[in-house]
Amino acid sequence: MSDKTIIYYSANTEDPVFEQRIKDDLVEKAGDIPIISVTRKPIDLGTNICIGEKPVCYTNEWRQLLIGLKAANTKFCMTAEADCLYHPDYFTFTPLVEDMIHYYDNLWIVWKRHNGFYRKTGHCEGAEMCGREYWISRLESVLQKYAGDGWEPCERAIETKIVTKFFPEERLFGGGPIISFKSGDGVSRRTTFINEKIKEIPYWGKIKPLKRKYFAP
Repeated sequence: MSDKTIIYYSANTEDPVFEQRIKDDLVEKAGDIPIISVTRKPIDLGTNICIGEKPVCYTNEWRQLLIGLKAANTKFCMTAEADCLYHPDYFTFTPLVEDMIHYYDNLWIVWKRHNGFYRKTGHCEGAEMCGREYWISRLESVLQKYAGDGWEPCERAIETKIVTKFFPEERLFGGGPIISFKSGDGVSRRTTFINEKIKEIPYWGKIKPLKRKYFAP
């Protein structure tokens, strides 16, 4: 078993059928990597920690991640989200250093209402890996400074400020494409992407069958 734990966090706002398909795929790809799920509603995924009906916002997403990190006991942790499909390559990487965040850099956006793959720019918080203790220390210090204790949501401008403060240095790693779905039911419909529409990408194939597989009732 590799020295990693997957931290899956969810606000449970996605369609339950869709999210279950995402979870089933994650379990299959994760293999023997343990999963800790931190959610607003109880779910059957690895070791589940239910936080209850807290406000849905990015600040509380980070608080959920922090809870999962503290519950883990491995050297490294990696994230997984309720609207992301992962290529097997994501789970085979192990960082060489513990005190630096590593972001996956082959990300593609799929909107529920648009037929195309769009190359994502920037990072996806649902596809990152870091040394667990360092990750905890960075989240604790920044959240305490800007967001305080409890579960009250921050203004979006403050959340934007927070996210730029977490990690002073970063590295990229990659492999086959990861899919980030935009169903309209997540925390935000906004993201950054290259304005090109591709109908087919390696591993996942054509867009329409993929969308039918995950979005169909």
